[in-house]
Amino acid sequence: MTLRSGGRRRSAVVHVPPGTAAGQRLPIVLAFHGSGSNGASMAGYSGLSVVGDGEGFLAVYPNATGGSTAPNAPDDVRFTSDLLDVLEDRWCIDPRRVYATGVSAGGELVARLGCQLSARIAAIAPVAGSYASLPPCHPDRPVSVLEIHGTSDSIVPYAGSGPKGLGSVPAFLAGWRARDGCSTRTTQRHIAPHTLQIDAMRCSQGSAVRHIQILGGGHQYPGASPPDRGPRSTISAAWQSWWFFAGKRLANQPARASH
Repeated sequence: MTLRSGGRRRSAVVHVPPGTAAGQRLPIVLAFHGSGSNGASMAGYSGLSVVGDGEGFLAVYPNATGGSTAPNAPDDVRFTSDLLDVLEDRWCIDPRRVYATGVSAGGELVARLGCQLSARIAAIAPVAGSYASLPPCHPDRPVSVLEIHGTSDSIVPYAGSGPKGLGSVPAFLAGWRARDGCSTRTTQRHIAPHTLQIDAMRCSQGSAVRHIQILGGGHQYPGASPPDRGPRSTISAAWQSWWFFAGKRLANQPARASH
């Protein structure tokens, strides 16, 4: 599908699950590709359309401007909002169940959307995202966050960049735990070989902050097809993202804190 946004012609690939009944309100999962890719490639690479067919959600793969760079420019926040408007006009969707995921630079954009489109997006799941250049984050309401990252990522280092660790994964997660009013306590468990899941406790308005830490993992989208370079993943980022999204709804009230 195509639309006009910010004076430009923009596009996205939309995958509608089969057997959708008339009037059935569908959740939406926006999936943003990494640098040098495009929406069609992200569809096959991520496997989210297969998950959507079984779980009954609309999988949407936006294209970056020109198709050659990752969709992380500031006007892509506006594009995402305009895209949601068009999707709501064309399909029967559930506006309280809109979610966004993305890999690498697409994950960076998803992190930005959680801050700037919190009135429309209930939960985000950046995968191997870069957080060093994000602007100050002031969501209007709690947003649930799942972050998936390899501890040996050489492209977007887990510990951040520079001597101060700018954009580190732990700092990114701590920021969201504060915004979502979570307890300082966390729980953790191994969900697969070399894979640790860490959950914040008692977040506000049913929100959640979860981290899936791939021990020794590189810059990868776990479960991608074809697989990324590096150690073979033992989980599927597509399924983990959907299992996290499935029970989340758009929060009603303002966030308790902004950081």
